[in-house]
Amino acid sequence: MLPVIIAYQSPAETDALMQCVEKAGCVAKPVATLNEAIDALREEETAIMLLGKTFDGSCVLDVIPIFRYLQKHLKIILLADDAQMGFLRQARAAGIFYHAMEPHDEEDCHELQLALECAREVCEKQGRSIWKKLAPVFGGAN
Repeated sequence: MLPVIIAYQSPAETDALMQCVEKAGCVAKPVATLNEAIDALREEETAIMLLGKTFDGSCVLDVIPIFRYLQKHLKIILLADDAQMGFLRQARAAGIFYHAMEPHDEEDCHELQLALECAREVCEKQGRSIWKKLAPVFGGAN
């Protein structure tokens, strides 16, 4: 199952996020610090990340480029209720996959589940396309 790194400040809401991740058919990997997030990204070949508006005392606009550098195909789902349009434009330009509301109720959790399922499908397709290119080199079947 595909790992979802949860880089979110609130431990209480991290539990709710973990439930949404599991309902979407993924494995939750919560992290509390920037160092833990970097280590988690280095461990995984392909991953999805749930990221709050701030993380470990930093604005996400500062950490998104670091995460994207560590893992080029990382799918970042930004969780922010009160984000301004300028902030969202900058986040999109930095490389987020999707912007979702923080899950406060069942409807928000359902939206997040759909975004996670979509990100998982994109990751799986990317993995298959890479294997198709590499399989002949290693003698694997398509």
